[in-house]
Amino acid sequence: MYFKFISSIGSKMNSIKYLKRRVLLKIMSFLPLPDIPPSSEEIDIVIPVIEKDLDILPLCLEGVKKNVQNRIKNIYLVAPQNNQIMEFCRCNSIEFVDETTVLGFGPKDLCLKIKEKDKIVDRSGWLFQQLIKLSGRVGTCNHYLCIDSDHVLLRPHTFLAKNGKPVFYMSSEMHCPYYANIKRITSLKKMSAFSYVAHKMLFSKKKLNELHKNIEEKCKTDWITAVLEKYDRTQQAGFSEFELYGNFVREKYVRPWKQKAFSYMKKRDYDYLVSLYGKKYNSITFPAYMN
Repeated sequence: MYFKFISSIGSKMNSIKYLKRRVLLKIMSFLPLPDIPPSSEEIDIVIPVIEKDLDILPLCLEGVKKNVQNRIKNIYLVAPQNNQIMEFCRCNSIEFVDETTVLGFGPKDLCLKIKEKDKIVDRSGWLFQQLIKLSGRVGTCNHYLCIDSDHVLLRPHTFLAKNGKPVFYMSSEMHCPYYANIKRITSLKKMSAFSYVAHKMLFSKKKLNELHKNIEEKCKTDWITAVLEKYDRTQQAGFSEFELYGNFVREKYVRPWKQKAFSYMKKRDYDYLVSLYGKKYNSITFPAYMN
């Protein structure tokens, strides 16, 4: 009874924090924030995908090409050996990367299975694509932008500023297991006022090396093993690459993401989506859970 009472109090406190976060981000969204001049440095685009992602991916890529203000060197799709994905890369002049060559193993090797109510859910693929993003092993540029394949940019976005600082886009999401995980695997104590889970993030390979070292010093093992060993198996979503990296990087600019999620039924051609939603939102998403 005591533990249920404490848990109830904790849940209410988190709800209050979440509401406060939403209100503050809403206010921030209406503030006249200055434009951030982009760096002249080239960046790569890295997108982990599987076959089902090909439906929305063309919209994602069109948004990237039209709205990323930084100079793009190459676009990489990190994926399993799949004929449709490889043909898509050939037709769109995109670099294909076999996902098993990045870390030396594939998603099935993680064997991350979580008990959810009366069934077992395999979260190996979900965690694997996060490790790909955090690896720093794709592309030739120091900076690379990872964007979820179901996320569509509608308005201009700067990701690397002229002075070299990254620009992170923030949301109001609040999932406490993400922060608990960060504290287990790193020396970080203080977390950001907003969430970095915004479907896109610019990574620096140099900064990732620092993050890997921080994790390895704290956990006394390599960073990938640390992530796996410290994952709370009672949580279906117990790790976030965006929260981890965003909170680790101190020198940065932040902006509200101003986005809306839609079901596939709202899917249209890119220009029409911009005309419908571009004045109100910076980006839109077509998440699988809404279909």
